Amino acid sequence: MSLVLLVLMTMVAVYTGRTVLLEEKIAGNDFRARQAFEAAESGLSTAVAYMASGYDKDNDGNADPVIDTDDDGIGDVNALTFSDNSSVTVTVTGAFPAFALQSVGVSDDLTATRTVRTRMSTVDVLPNAPDNPLTARGSVAIDGSATIHNPEGHSTIWSGGDVDLGANNSTATEVADPTDSNYPTCMDTPMTCSLTPSSSKIAVGLDVVEHDASLANLTAEQMFYNFFGTTMDIFRDSRVTREVAPADANNLASASTPGINLGVGEVIWVEGDTVLSNSVTVGCSVALSGSATCPSASVNPTVLIINGDLTTSGTPNFYGLVYVTGHMEMSSNTTVTGALIVAGDTVNHGGGSLDAWYNSAVLNQVRDNGPLAGAPGSWQDW
Repeated sequence: MSLVLLVLMTMVAVYTGRTVLLEEKIAGNDFRARQAFEAAESGLSTAVAYMASGYDKDNDGNADPVIDTDDDGIGDVNALTFSDNSSVTVTVTGAFPAFALQSVGVSDDLTATRTVRTRMSTVDVLPNAPDNPLTARGSVAIDGSATIHNPEGHSTIWSGGDVDLGANNSTATEVADPTDSNYPTCMDTPMTCSLTPSSSKIAVGLDVVEHDASLANLTAEQMFYNFFGTTMDIFRDSRVTREVAPADANNLASASTPGINLGVGEVIWVEGDTVLSNSVTVGCSVALSGSATCPSASVNPTVLIINGDLTTSGTPNFYGLVYVTGHMEMSSNTTVTGALIVAGDTVNHGGGSLDAWYNSAVLNQVRDNGPLAGAPGSWQDW
């Protein structure tokens, strides 16, 4: 009996030992799997945060390494070993405006690896682009030699109030010319159709829509939402790439050197009433002076939002979308290539001219000006 009991006790001890050993292996495997996963997630989170704040901070034309080990603001490595000896390697593929990120985490004993992936793309800052060069919720008063051009269609001014083309404006608007040999296919390629006069001081053509109640009855917030697809507060917090104080914008515009660049390929928010009183260039990498046009290779359009009134008394040149939440008053030679939207009234005095050109290619290009963000539904760990 003693021998039988001894054998049974030995078998129980051996079984218990094997069970404990198995549980320790399971626990160890689980710990290292979680360690590898956490390392991979940490690397991916670091990469997303870095790229969301700017993927090319050293301006070499390529995506930076996403881990900044020397705290100089510019990433320098894509691999890192943590204090617990686990490690991560991040791989970035693709090119602006879309990137694929892969992060591989490895446990401290190199027995476990986990891989997580996601995709990043720019946030669309203009989901509902305007269809005409000038939109105003209030009235529009155009005088002097101002001309509104639309070579891609037959609408030029959309207003919720009265449109006054002035007493001196012989050619106030121009639209695509139906007699162009390439009409109507030329309207599919920006700036290729010939133009024909449509509205003037003598007669207002069908290209001008005024007293549109659907536009006039919008609140300022509703009008902003109509074009940008979100509220002003959310847009400012999540889409804007640079904020400029009115005084800074005015200082740039008043600088002694003509042709100051206010912004290139950005989403700029100016909080407050703003005065641009000299030659200032927005959306072109070459500083322009006077009525000069931007070379096609230098066009890098910008979304400029003035949260207040805008007054121009110099010769500003805008490429992209200009959105004014208040009123806009011009006594200068102001050029807009893309579109101009004013939530208040638009007034152009006889002492200057507004030259607004609708360009859908420019408006499509600004849609990629927003910050990079993770694409919804793209995260995966398999």
